Amino acid sequence: MSAAPLLSGLSGELAGNGWGWLGLAIALGLIGVTLTQLVLVWWFDRICRAAPALPPAPALPPAPALPLAHPLAPPHDASAAARVILCLRGGDPFLEATLAAITRQDHPSYELVIVIDSLTDPAWPIVERFRDRHEASCPITVTPLATRPHHCSLKCASLLQGLADMPASIKTVALLDADVVPPPHWLRTISETLSDETWAVTGNRWYVPPDQELGSWTRLAWNAGALVQMVCFGIPWGGSLGLHRDLVDQPILRQAWATAFCEDTSLPRVLRRLGKRCRFLPALIAVNRESVTLSAFLPWVSRQLLTARLYHPAWLLVFPFGLAAPALVVLASLAAAVAATQGWYLLAVIEAAAIAAFLVSLPGLVWWIEAAARRGAPGVFQADDQPVSRSWWRLIVGIAVAQSAYPRCLWEAQTMRQCDWRGVRYAINPGARIEVLHDAAAANNQPSDRSHPSNHSLS
Repeated sequence: MSAAPLLSGLSGELAGNGWGWLGLAIALGLIGVTLTQLVLVWWFDRICRAAPALPPAPALPPAPALPLAHPLAPPHDASAAARVILCLRGGDPFLEATLAAITRQDHPSYELVIVIDSLTDPAWPIVERFRDRHEASCPITVTPLATRPHHCSLKCASLLQGLADMPASIKTVALLDADVVPPPHWLRTISETLSDETWAVTGNRWYVPPDQELGSWTRLAWNAGALVQMVCFGIPWGGSLGLHRDLVDQPILRQAWATAFCEDTSLPRVLRRLGKRCRFLPALIAVNRESVTLSAFLPWVSRQLLTARLYHPAWLLVFPFGLAAPALVVLASLAAAVAATQGWYLLAVIEAAAIAAFLVSLPGLVWWIEAAARRGAPGVFQADDQPVSRSWWRLIVGIAVAQSAYPRCLWEAQTMRQCDWRGVRYAINPGARIEVLHDAAAANNQPSDRSHPSNHSLS
């Protein structure tokens, strides 16, 4: 059938019809959102395809367990050592697996520095139990957080403490979250990718729901879109992040973290001022298999978005784009109903087609994103990590909930003046100034009958 009669009929419906033109604009806007999402996912897929293959593992003999009498014992290779910093507050469910994975890296020379929030933190016994049951192949230093500043997050304070007293042999600093179980190549990939131009390399996260919990599937759906936006807009993720030694020695970085709410989203501003860049590596993607309830997930999303609002210029795109998609779906539905009741049937079909294209594209895009992530990070997915297509109906429900809740989370991030993060309440003041309002662990962060020196080394 020729398109000319259709166009003629549509022109007749729109002639002198201001509401009809508005409805057409809404449909075109929704189509534009759908195409934009397709382009972003295509871009993400292209980045993953262009990533270099993993460097071959070095043929090294098994490293003997090192005596850890001194917290900064000399590493295996003093010419190019690395330091992994792990900041802990609370007993994460996969912490012991994380510790085991860090101490099994195939990097020839590295040390692990663990900063625990307080002497009474639940992470202490987990770390000590790991110490008792395993022999580490790298030096390990464990210290409690020594100072609790009031104008940055305790995470940033812990990182700054972890950067202290670095010997000249340390050339790479790697940051890891307690819910990340890195593959053996993780640290070596970071070290071999950093260069004179690339002073930071980052991965990201992918969630594999371990159960039928609605929050877990909603998080999977939301994070798929967040992963694409973070990669395309150059937003690093501190859970799997590598830094060049020249970067961590820059006063501008330490000054930024000394007043920051988070370490990762504030990093691009520092790199731009230094004329350096951060590179995304699919091989550094971390798979998270934790369960989460919907009530716990939604505040977490708002906090993630808050960091973009505070520090990253991409917020000026993320915020309106995130609000536009669900708003256009609602408006297009209303416009289709009005058009049908007024006899503007071609316009009603266009509205319905725009809505259908948007809704049908969402699960397809998640499947595409997952395929790109699996291709780029084959070493982190396990055999029992089934593709989301195996549970397509749960994915669709998760997408529907994520699309419905996302505008609320965006608005909360935009208007948030206080934020709770792992038992600490922060004030978000104008100018991205951070202030600690309440820290329940601070009162207990004093030496007790458990004697831990201020620079305690677990051996």
